[in-house]
Amino acid sequence: MNILIAPNSFKGCADSVIIAKIIAGVLSNVKEYNLLIKPLSDGGDGFLSVTEFIDEANLLTYLIKDNYRDNLKKCKILYSPKNKTIWIETAQLFGLKLFQKSELNPLQLNSELLGKLLSVIHQDVLNNKIEVEHVFVGVGGTATIDFGIGACSKLGLSLLDSSNKKLEPIPMYFNEITSYHFNKPLFPFKLNCVVDVDTKLFGNPGAIEIYGKQKGASDSDLTIIKSGIENIFSLVSKDLKYEAINNLNGAGGGLAAGLNLFFNAKIIPAKDFIKDYILNDIDINKIDAVITGEGSFDYQSFEGKGTGIILKLFEEKNIPVFLINGSTNLPLKITLPKNVFIINLIDYFENVNQSIINYEWGIIQASKKVIKYLDN
Repeated sequence: MNILIAPNSFKGCADSVIIAKIIAGVLSNVKEYNLLIKPLSDGGDGFLSVTEFIDEANLLTYLIKDNYRDNLKKCKILYSPKNKTIWIETAQLFGLKLFQKSELNPLQLNSELLGKLLSVIHQDVLNNKIEVEHVFVGVGGTATIDFGIGACSKLGLSLLDSSNKKLEPIPMYFNEITSYHFNKPLFPFKLNCVVDVDTKLFGNPGAIEIYGKQKGASDSDLTIIKSGIENIFSLVSKDLKYEAINNLNGAGGGLAAGLNLFFNAKIIPAKDFIKDYILNDIDINKIDAVITGEGSFDYQSFEGKGTGIILKLFEEKNIPVFLINGSTNLPLKITLPKNVFIINLIDYFENVNQSIINYEWGIIQASKKVIKYLDN
């Protein structure tokens, strides 16, 4: 029996690689099972762990000045000399998981660390320290809503007010921008953004409203940020010949859209990344059962997230699909196919906090339950 083990990360507990290994450790005791271990990443938390799992890559560390915290930050990336590829996880640079709730301030936070990192990588390529043809940026789980302007400001973009004064590239000043200069560097590599959501940046609601509150933004903050990003877009879109505003991708607070706008970065939806990179050597027609899941499974899981992608991929296959989740909270309008079996870790514990602390034990129990299902 061929069993695909493809969980997403459990935020606050462990990344998808760790989760997959725990599940595989339980199922490996059954000789009849042929386990295909493919931990998921949709570009957000755990992106580097998954790419390290699927690619022959070396860990590189750059020391980058973090102006927000006024310190030197160790920025880890993966470099594959064989494939001439670099992998970057934005959640490790300025992800929500890196900030206390009191530290979140999307009006003042920006993505400049990514711009500094790309600049240093660019110099290393020019100095023949590394050979790079592709840079993949996993965009998701960020604490920023800055349209990638912080990153672009470290890559040749200057924003000016009506007095021709250079403005700090943070959202609280975006509405004051009246002009800009862009001295675009010629990268010797292609930029690719793996995005964790399909939601558009602008909409009713768009990604700014949908994800802004969890990044610490108030309603008034979101109004300022949205109008500021619209202001920037109106200034630069005609010059850069960008398509309609409705097509702006909302991942990472517009980070992917900004890199696409200014650097023609290719936007790779998580569904394509999972199919073309993670599952590229898997024949889904030969899979007999699937185990997936994530920490919190809800309506957002169908907005380009890894677990929702796996469900979609196997929705027409007449095989059991097991969802091992921390918890499941779906609106009544969403019904899952009859071949999908949900196992919630929260059911093994008295409260959510216990399920988080003891997640490994919970996943082991859930995996044993899968074996019982398959044996009957």
